[in-house]
Amino acid sequence: MNNNSALKIGYWASIMAVIAFVTYTICYVAILALNPIFLWTNFENYVNTVLTTNQIFKHIAMCFMILYGVCFVIQLCSIEELVKPTKKYYIKIAKLFGLGFLILISINYFVQISSVRMLINNGQTNGLEQFILSNPISAIAAINMLGWTLFFGMSCIFVSLAFDKDKRSKIVKYAYLANGVIMLIGLVGYLINSAIVVFFCMNIGMGVAIPVATIPLSKLFRDKQQNYN
Repeated sequence: MNNNSALKIGYWASIMAVIAFVTYTICYVAILALNPIFLWTNFENYVNTVLTTNQIFKHIAMCFMILYGVCFVIQLCSIEELVKPTKKYYIKIAKLFGLGFLILISINYFVQISSVRMLINNGQTNGLEQFILSNPISAIAAINMLGWTLFFGMSCIFVSLAFDKDKRSKIVKYAYLANGVIMLIGLVGYLINSAIVVFFCMNIGMGVAIPVATIPLSKLFRDKQQNYN
């Protein structure tokens, strides 16, 4: 694969990443509009809520978050074509954390849209409580938070170190850096069981920082690609 192909794939991965984030936001709004706000109390209430409310948008949102994880890793691979040779070491570390992030969140979301969904629909709920994402202290929720906060956060911090402070890449650099710090704060919030900190970090903080980083990153890929043509 030549450099031009890597840049083209990185460009389309960035576009798909933005689409995934926008779709997730739309689904989130749809969930709030169609269903009453759900707060975890116990497993029985959760099962009853799942069986009596619309779950389609929740599962669509999870699918697009898996898609975002895939696009993020592809972006990291393509970013190697944008940075100086002396900065490629940071991208290599970012890719390792990025792969960990993708694996952890994909395990969580796939379990939710497959096994958990089918078991609840079939009435086979014994031992399922620790696999429910909505249970904030379940094992699967901890796996998900580990992926989003520590692994995604560290990946964003290292990828920010790979970019220079020039005008064209400054927004990408500081947006990824900000998201990395926000994710680590979210990790602390989760460990001290602060729902408010987790909510603001995972929804508002990341919801702003990632599009701000990804949109200009797609332009960097496109501009670099045009230089090869």
